[in-house]
Amino acid sequence: MTTWILNTTGLLMTSIGAMMILLYLWKAPRFADAWLSPEGKLAYIKHRRLLIIGFACLAAWPLVQYLSIILV
Repeated sequence: MTTWILNTTGLLMTSIGAMMILLYLWKAPRFADAWLSPEGKLAYIKHRRLLIIGFACLAAWPLVQYLSIILV
């Protein structure tokens, strides 16, 4: 029983942390416009988009695991 509670709490905390980072990346200020060259801006946009996709997957996976623990 203790292991189940610890695993469930760990998954919840991991998903909350990943979602907080995802929200920060999503709503972060666009500071790159002030100091990057046009090529740098394109690279920044590409890498930022990939980071958002990566953290979205990271946030979704623990949520799926968390729901499966609750429902099973």
